[in-house]
Amino acid sequence: MTAAATGRDALAETVARVAADVPGVAFLRPGLVDLFRSSARTAPPAATGRTPAGVRVSRASGSGPWEVDVQIVVHRGRHALTVARAVRDAVTAALSGSAPGAQVTVTVTNAV
Repeated sequence: MTAAATGRDALAETVARVAADVPGVAFLRPGLVDLFRSSARTAPPAATGRTPAGVRVSRASGSGPWEVDVQIVVHRGRHALTVARAVRDAVTAALSGSAPGAQVTVTVTNAV
């Protein structure tokens, strides 16, 4: 694994942990693998060698800012926009030291 991939995966793990801890977030949107493989649900993403579901971290150029996309499912009865803004603010603050200037986008995909 390259150093860039290791850095990207570390950022994705941080984003997933921070986003999941925001009040109102039920969970991060599961990926296709998570829906079909029960072992993927029980093992942490790092243990399976893949990035967390619901989080995409990329960079348009090697020196440009990180682009972070977080897809969440909110608890029904919570204001989705408020939760999405809280996730964006929490992720931006968490990445301020390791990835300053990261562009964070949060999408609410469902409510449960």
